[in-house]
Amino acid sequence: MFKGHLLLVLFFLLLSFIASAQVTVSGIVKDSLTNNPLMGARVEVITAADSVIRSTSSGEGGDFRFTNIPNGPYTLKVNFLGFKIYQQQFVLDQNKTEQFNILLTLDMTVLTAVDINAKPPMVVLKGDTTEFDAGAFTTEPYADADALIGQLPGAEIDAEGKLTFQGEEVQRIMVDGKEFFSTDPRIAMKTIPADIISKLQVIDEQSEQAKFTGFDDGERKKVMNIITKPDRRHGYFGKVAGGYGNSEKYNTGGSYNIFNGDKRVSFNAVSNNVNQQDFSMENLAGGETLDQGRNRSRGRGRNNAGAGGSGLRNTNNIAINYNNEWSDQLDLNANYSFNKTDSYTESLVNREYLIGSRSNQLSVQQQNASGENMSHRASFRLEYEVDTNNSISFRPNIQYQQSDILLNSFNRTMLTTQEPVNSSVRDNQNDRNNLNFSGDFTYRRRLNKKGRSLSLSVNGSINSNKGLAYNLSMNEFYEDFLLDRTDTVNNENNTYANGNGLTGRLAYTEPINDQSRLQVNYSIRNTNNYSNRETFEFLAETGQFGELNEQLSNEFRNDYIYHSGGLGYQYNKEDFRFDLGLDMQRAQLQNHQYFPEEQLNSSRFSSYLPNASLTYRFSRNKNIRINYSTATNAPNINQLQNVINNQNSLNIRVGNPDLKQEYGHRFSLRYKTVNRETNANFSTNIDAEFSNNRIVNSTWIADQDTVIGPDLILGKGGRLTRPENVDGYYRLRGHVTLGIPIEKLKINLSLNTGLFHTRDIGMLNNQLSYANSSGINQRIAVNSKISQKIIFSFSYGGNYSVVRNNMNPDLSYNFYNQNLRNDFTFIFMKGIRISSTFNYNYNTGLTNDDSQRFVLWNASLGKKLFSRQQGEIALSAYDILNTNTNISRDISEQFIEDRESNMLNQYFIVSFTYNLRKFGGRPNQPARM
Repeated sequence: MFKGHLLLVLFFLLLSFIASAQVTVSGIVKDSLTNNPLMGARVEVITAADSVIRSTSSGEGGDFRFTNIPNGPYTLKVNFLGFKIYQQQFVLDQNKTEQFNILLTLDMTVLTAVDINAKPPMVVLKGDTTEFDAGAFTTEPYADADALIGQLPGAEIDAEGKLTFQGEEVQRIMVDGKEFFSTDPRIAMKTIPADIISKLQVIDEQSEQAKFTGFDDGERKKVMNIITKPDRRHGYFGKVAGGYGNSEKYNTGGSYNIFNGDKRVSFNAVSNNVNQQDFSMENLAGGETLDQGRNRSRGRGRNNAGAGGSGLRNTNNIAINYNNEWSDQLDLNANYSFNKTDSYTESLVNREYLIGSRSNQLSVQQQNASGENMSHRASFRLEYEVDTNNSISFRPNIQYQQSDILLNSFNRTMLTTQEPVNSSVRDNQNDRNNLNFSGDFTYRRRLNKKGRSLSLSVNGSINSNKGLAYNLSMNEFYEDFLLDRTDTVNNENNTYANGNGLTGRLAYTEPINDQSRLQVNYSIRNTNNYSNRETFEFLAETGQFGELNEQLSNEFRNDYIYHSGGLGYQYNKEDFRFDLGLDMQRAQLQNHQYFPEEQLNSSRFSSYLPNASLTYRFSRNKNIRINYSTATNAPNINQLQNVINNQNSLNIRVGNPDLKQEYGHRFSLRYKTVNRETNANFSTNIDAEFSNNRIVNSTWIADQDTVIGPDLILGKGGRLTRPENVDGYYRLRGHVTLGIPIEKLKINLSLNTGLFHTRDIGMLNNQLSYANSSGINQRIAVNSKISQKIIFSFSYGGNYSVVRNNMNPDLSYNFYNQNLRNDFTFIFMKGIRISSTFNYNYNTGLTNDDSQRFVLWNASLGKKLFSRQQGEIALSAYDILNTNTNISRDISEQFIEDRESNMLNQYFIVSFTYNLRKFGGRPNQPARM
C-alpha cells in the first residue's frame, strides 16, 4: 500500500520536473520596412539533427507560440513568400523563456520570380487591412498617386481632394509605414508618383493604446499606407511646372523628394490663382479633371459657404516632410506646412424657415465675402524603442492661424404671402489670431509574462485666441406692407480666450490563460477655458468706439474634469476574438461668470460606458468585425458662455451655461470577402449613431419687436438662437462596395451603393422640430487597363434624397442629382498627348426651377519632350463650354436652403512640366505596368 503511494508520488514529481523543464517559445513576425505584422508566415522549430518538432503559422497580429518544448539547442526558421528566410539558433533551459521579435526583409530574387511566374492577386485581406496590388491598375507615365488611388474599388476623391474609402474619410497617408505629410493627405497623393507604388493598403487603424494592449476600444481611423517598389527606395524624384493663360491665370510649383532607404526628405511648393489648394500640376496638362466646380445636393449639412470650389482663390503653399530611422531603436518624423490664401466669394442664398402652424418665412440673402487666411502647421513624431520590453512615443503639434475677413450682405425676409417682414444691409470685418499647441506622450512596458503589460499615455494642449470685429448694420422692419421702424447697430467687439487641457490614462493587462486576458484602466481629464468678450458702442459725438455695452460683454471661465475607471475582458482563439468592457465615469462641469455679474454653477454627471467588439475570420479571404461603444461629450465654452452676440442683428446668438454633456452610442459592422480566383472583392459597412442630451440649436423667431434685454430689441422676423439639450437624434448609414476585374475586356469595374437615414432634431419657437432624411446613392465606375498610352474611365453617380419635416408634415422634399463623367487620355506618334474630361450634371428639386443641369468639359493637347519623355508642353482649356456653376441644397430640421455661388469659369493656359527621376544611382524609365 505504502509502496504504491510512493510510486504515485514519484510519478507526479517526475511529471512536475518534466513540466518545469519544458518552456515556451513565442514571438511576432513583422515586415522590416513597414513594421506591420505578417499573418500566415511559416514558423518552425528545428532540432540540431534537422528534424522539425514544432510548426505553426503566424496569426493575425503576426504572433506565434509554442509550448511544451524540451530543453536543448534548436533553430527557429521563418518562411514567408517574397521575403528572405529567417533562421536563428537558440538554446532552451528550464530557467529561460524565449521571445522573438522577427523582422523579415524582402527577397528581390523571389519577388522577381513571383512577378514572372505567378500574377499577384489584385486584393488581399489581412485582418483590418485591405491590400491592393498596384499592378492591377493602369496609369499613364509620370502620373501622381491619386490617379491610381482613385481607381480602387470603394475609393472616391472629391473636387477638393478629400479621399474617402467605402464612405469613410481617409485621415492620414503613410508611405512604407512611415508618416508622410500627415497634416494633409492631399499633399501625399500629389507627391508620390504612381509608377513607384507596389501596394496600396487601406487600414482600419486602432488607437495606439489598443494596438499595444490588444484590447479593442472601438476607436478606428481610415489610414492608407503606400508601399513603394523596393528598387525605388533609393534615389530622387519630383517635378517642376508652370503655366500662364488668359485673364492673368497662372499655376506654378514644384516638388523634390530624396529617398535613401529609411531616410527621406520631401519638399513641395505651389502658387496659383486657379483655386487649387494642393500641388496638382497634371491639371495644367489636362491629365485630370480641372474639377474645382461641382453641383451637389444633400439632405443634411452645415457651413456650406465656400465649399465645393465656390469663390475665387489665390493660393501659396509650402510643405516639408522628413523621415529618418536613426537606429533600430529611434524613429523620427517631422512635417511643416505653410498656407496663405486670398479668397473672394459671391453667393445668393434662398432659405425657407418651416414654422409649422404659422406662415413660413422666406429669406433672400446676397453676400460678398473677401479675406486672407494664413496658417503655419508643424508636427513631430518620435518613437523610441528603449529595449524589447520598453518603448516611448512623443508627438507634439503646433499650429498658428491668422485670418482677416470682410463681409458685405443684403438680406430681406418676407412671408409666403410676399408680405415684407424686414431687410438689412450689413458690413462685418473680423480679424482673428489662433495659436494651438498639443502633444501626446506614451510609455509602454511589456512585463515578465506574455500578455502582461503596463502603459501610460498623457495628452496635453494649450491654446489662445484673439479676435477683433467691427459690425455695422442698418435694419428696416415692416408692418402691413409699410415701413414701421429702422435701427442701426455699430459696435466693436474684442475677444480674448485661452484654454488648456490634460488627459491621462493608465492601463494594465493580465493574462488569464492562453486565450483570455483582463485589462484594468484608469483615466483622468481636466480642461480649463477662459473667455473675455467686450463690446464697445460707437459714439457719434467722439467718432470713436468708447462705451462698453455690458449686455454684449461677458467674462467667463469653464472647468471640466472627469475620473473614469473600468475593466475589460478579451477572449482570443485562432480566428475568433471577443472584447467586452465597462467603464464608470464621474464628471463635473463648473461655470464661473465674472462679468457683468458674478455667477457660479456646477453640474455633476455619472455615466456607465460599456463597449464590446467581435472579430471573426471565416477564412484568409473573409472576415467580419462588429463593434459597439459609448462616449460622452462636454459642451465647449462658446456654447456655455452666456453672452449675446449681435454681429448679425437679425440672427442673434447667446450661450447656455446650463448645458449638460452629451451621451452617445455607436454601432458598426464591417464585412469583407475576396475571391482569390476571380479577384472580385466585396465589402459592406453598417454604422449607427444615437445621442442623448444632444446639444442642438433652439431658435425663436419673433412675430413682432421683442425686448430681450435693456435697450436691446429683437426686431420682427429676427431670430434668437440658444443651444439646448434634447433627445431623439440618430443616424443610420450603410455602404456596399463591389470590385470586379474583367480581364477579357481589360477593365476594372467598381460598384458602390450607399443608404442613409438621419433624424436631425432641434427646437423652433419652443417646439421640438425634426427632419427625417432618407436616401440612396449609387456610383458605377469603369477604368481601363489596356496600356499606359490609352487611358479611359467612365463613371455614373446618382444621389436620391427624401426629407420630411414635422413642421410641414404634409410635404416631402425630394431631390435627385446625377453625374456622368468620362476621362480619356491618348498618347500616340512621338509623344503627342490628347486628354479630355467630360462632366454632365443633372438635378431635380434644386431652386425654384424644375431642373438644373450643366456640362463641364476640360481638355488639353500636349507634346512629350526629351529622350525619356519626362518633359511636356501643353495647351489646356478649362470649362470649354463656359457653363460651370455651383448650386447646393441643404435641408435641416428648421429650414430648406438653396445656395448659388460664383466660381472659376472658362480659361486657357499654356504650361510646361518637367519630371525628375533617378533611382539606384542611374536614371530610370517610367515603370512598366
